[in-house]
Amino acid sequence: MVRVFSLALVCVLALSAGAEGATSRKRNTPAQAKPAPQQAVQEPDEFRSCDVAVREFVQGRKEAAALPVTEVKADSLRMTLNFVHPYGESGDTPPNLAFTRGESIEERRKALNEAKQRARLLAEAAKTGNVWYVIAVSKESDTGEERHGSTSGQAREGQQPSANAVVMASIEGRCITVSQYEAVPLSSLSSDLYQALGQRDREASPTVNPPPPS
Repeated sequence: MVRVFSLALVCVLALSAGAEGATSRKRNTPAQAKPAPQQAVQEPDEFRSCDVAVREFVQGRKEAAALPVTEVKADSLRMTLNFVHPYGESGDTPPNLAFTRGESIEERRKALNEAKQRARLLAEAAKTGNVWYVIAVSKESDTGEERHGSTSGQAREGQQPSANAVVMASIEGRCITVSQYEAVPLSSLSSDLYQALGQRDREASPTVNPPPPS
């Protein structure tokens, strides 16, 4: 009888120890980490850091285009730039004469070298697709149906339709406005760019160079 009782007591103690061990293992087992919520992946914008500036300039107008600059022609003698895009060229910028403001020859030479370095950076940026020529038909232009069905359009009948343009570059994560072109006559644009801006039935006229940017 004593042996039976002892055997029963041993079994109870063994079962109790096993239950406590299982409970202890459950407590010591680290909880499985919850999967972190997936963050929304932002798709790279075609205009890089100029994504906002380009669209702000266009302002949703259909008569606009943003063209990649494929080459930057720098005239180191005259200190001018010309931006080449798929539909032609922007035309020469006014000469950059900021280096003449230095009081000494050393200051002028330093400013000149900095201007030349900026031109080289723009040329490299164009090679990697980080410079754009953005152009939009001016709202004041009396083009298309506006010219035929608007009284104000008839009042501006003698005014030549024009466009505004800007050159922007994405350099080191910053959007830089390189140059601005105001009141570019539509007649000075190539036929391909003219059509890309939604213009039709342009009268045959000799192509002239666009006016220099402001």
